[in-house]
Amino acid sequence: MKKTISGVLLTLTAAFALFACGKKERKRNGKPNQINFYCWNDEFKTRLNKFYGIKSENGSTTTLNNGIVIQWTMATNEGSVYQDTLDIALDNNMVDMYCFEADYATKYVKSEFAIEMEKLGILGDMKNQYKYTQDIVTNADGKIVGSSWQATPGIIVYNYNVAKAVWSGISEEAVEEKLSTWDKFQAAAADVKKVDGKYTLIGYACWYRTYGNNLSAQMYDAKKKTITVDKALFDYAKDTRAFADAGYICGTDDDFGLWQGKWNAEMGKDNCLCIFSCPWYTDFCLTGNRVPEYASDADKEKGYAYAKDSGLRLAAGYKTWFWGGTWLTATPVSQQEETIKGEVANIIKKMTTDKETLLNISKTYSDFTNDKGAMTDLAADATAKNGYFGGQNAYAYYAAAVEKCDLSKASDYDQQITEGFQAAFVKYIRGEKDAAACWEEFKAELTKKTSISKINYAANDLVK
Repeated sequence: MKKTISGVLLTLTAAFALFACGKKERKRNGKPNQINFYCWNDEFKTRLNKFYGIKSENGSTTTLNNGIVIQWTMATNEGSVYQDTLDIALDNNMVDMYCFEADYATKYVKSEFAIEMEKLGILGDMKNQYKYTQDIVTNADGKIVGSSWQATPGIIVYNYNVAKAVWSGISEEAVEEKLSTWDKFQAAAADVKKVDGKYTLIGYACWYRTYGNNLSAQMYDAKKKTITVDKALFDYAKDTRAFADAGYICGTDDDFGLWQGKWNAEMGKDNCLCIFSCPWYTDFCLTGNRVPEYASDADKEKGYAYAKDSGLRLAAGYKTWFWGGTWLTATPVSQQEETIKGEVANIIKKMTTDKETLLNISKTYSDFTNDKGAMTDLAADATAKNGYFGGQNAYAYYAAAVEKCDLSKASDYDQQITEGFQAAFVKYIRGEKDAAACWEEFKAELTKKTSISKINYAANDLVK
């Protein structure tokens, strides 16, 4: 559900302008014993409350053992609402720490509002992190200005019950083989269609990230103030239309969009073969709709390894991609307050670089955390089985996929492009409009959201 933030639209232009202007003298606006933390959901807050060591938590606040209070401010990530809210707070020096994600990371990395990890004294602790998670938070001066506790390689989660209904008696290894190349994946979708009530994808956006995170170039050129939409996005529209026309997708109306009602409901049923997933997807999407069962409350507390078989299985899939990821940083003004500046550094250090903490996060939430040595060990551990996935070792799949993750093509307006392109071209996918009309609609809306009028497209088969 989207939240409306009073005053955001009126101040949007000024808020974005702050990232283009030169640095100015800033004085912290906040209580001496309080860390003002901005984020869009409770993912990081939940993990901090569980593993950092706290005295108490009460909704929007967390009190640490030393009495320092974290004040959490959250706004929905949809439609740039979070960015708008954060930008205003940053310009008013009200933020000590905040989260950002891949779709708009570069905007904050090159701003004056992300402090170098070296200045916090924790750069040396980050040596075991996956390279791509540091590449995206490296600024023009070659300085790392953020850190993440997770890596987010993409894999396919398939419903083994559906697979056995389509291919009687098939083994898990044989299903993986059927999903291992694009040609085999298409052939598998045709097989699934032959079984009444079965399909390959739930909705029209399920596999968008296999395209949107495999770009050939950055889409925003900061020097020319130009956006060039990559061919991969048009391939997404073309392939999704082909799958929809063939009857391989359960539905393409709005309620089959990501996070929507029918999309959520179908995830809990035995109708769909493939779900395009990543580590955080298990905790935030799969288990919310296909609720894990445990033998006891004690087992539940231990995490997904102790869950009963959900009928879902993992496969590498036919393509490499990643999906999202959350980075954590601090503002320079956070270091003006003696009572909190050490704690700010400690939070980033413990929650994103401490091996024991990261292992606990992985084992509890099935997250793939940002310590290459720890994840390599879990991937090779014969006892690291995930009961929810029928005893498979999820870390082994993630560890193989993460080595190919590439964030070098990320640029400032990826979120606005991603959301706008899907919103416009779903009408082409449904057969309601031709691609050229969808393109014009997309351009007009993107210009409204970004104030950029020079919007081009790379060579593609839909719009010429």
